[in-house]
Amino acid sequence: MGKSGKNLDDLLDLNRAQVMRYIVQNRGCSRTDLGQNMGLTQASITKIIHSLIENGAVYETGYVAGKKGRRSVGLSINYDKYKILAVKLSWQRLKICAYDFLGNAYGQLISIPFESMDLKNIESITNMIIDGIRSFTSEYPEIVAIGMAVPGPYYRETGSILLPPYNNDPQKRIYYSLRAKLQEHTALPLFIEHDADAGALGYWWFYTNCNHKLITLHILASEGVGGGLVEDSHIFSGKRGHSCELGHITIDYNGRKCVCGSKGCLDAYCSFRSIEQIAKEQLPEYPNSLLQQLKSFSAQSFFSAMRQKDELAVKIVHETGVYLGHALISLLPVFDPDIVVISDILALGEDILLEGINQAFESRQSFFTRKPQIKLIEDSQDLVLLGAATVGIDEVLKKPTEYMLSSPE
Repeated sequence: MGKSGKNLDDLLDLNRAQVMRYIVQNRGCSRTDLGQNMGLTQASITKIIHSLIENGAVYETGYVAGKKGRRSVGLSINYDKYKILAVKLSWQRLKICAYDFLGNAYGQLISIPFESMDLKNIESITNMIIDGIRSFTSEYPEIVAIGMAVPGPYYRETGSILLPPYNNDPQKRIYYSLRAKLQEHTALPLFIEHDADAGALGYWWFYTNCNHKLITLHILASEGVGGGLVEDSHIFSGKRGHSCELGHITIDYNGRKCVCGSKGCLDAYCSFRSIEQIAKEQLPEYPNSLLQQLKSFSAQSFFSAMRQKDELAVKIVHETGVYLGHALISLLPVFDPDIVVISDILALGEDILLEGINQAFESRQSFFTRKPQIKLIEDSQDLVLLGAATVGIDEVLKKPTEYMLSSPE
């Protein structure tokens, strides 16, 4: 059994962390707001705020309107003092950028494509990440932590990723200790999260105004399909840390072969690699398709053909939406989300994708088919990179005394 008792210093740190988080998530709040919403006495609030102002972490913004017409002094985090370095590692690209606690990006985005990540190139990719960390921390010394998003399966306890991601032979599975490798080269705290989970947290934090009542389900559909769930500000991760590998739920047990070795997985229908494969299989039946003219198959060229009303491209995107819609319907009784966010490549399907999803919902009415809001976030907005920054923000706010404050009272 772990130690669960709290010393006085622990309680002070906990209260300080809760105050900092509340101020970040409720800009311009007053001391009175803090007391009423956190259950702390005004004396405790006054002492904590005094120490944060003395430290330069918080400042007074001036008078704000309070209840019953009374004026109160607003509070804000010193956003210029702290930044997070966000790192997004996907199977074919590395992105690095700095963010402030408001979600604003800083510096020249590092975006490096590479051949699909595997055992042959993982060391060179790791070195790219290390170089990017050094470059950004040199330019922005106010960076206090690194938030990183990686593709699954990711093992939180060991900080390892599985290479190759799917191998039925346990003897051939390599667990690459990414966190340990990177931590050797930086003194900054490093927080790594599964990419779809990071995106879910990023959406909840910056798109819902940190609404604790909303359950957010994120479908990351790019080279593969992943899922992330946030409830009451917390990522739902499961025992082993990868509970929402939604790309590998079965939607047709006699269906297409999936890269994981199973059949009929959502990934086999809604990932872009599967869309490309399906398009190439059906292309001989559509001699006049714009896709016939493509020298190389890419997401941009495929969805460009869709926007030009190419019959085959429209058909595939619509059917992809139907498959995804049926998968979402199956998930409703399990997660009951308020919002479903679809991000990355598949979001380029726009209205045609949504029409397919809606068709699935209309065809399967039941007690559980309360349709959630469905939002599309395109790759250009990069929800996962923002999510990586959010992971860093969320973690440092859990322990601001350790990560943000130089000499707390």
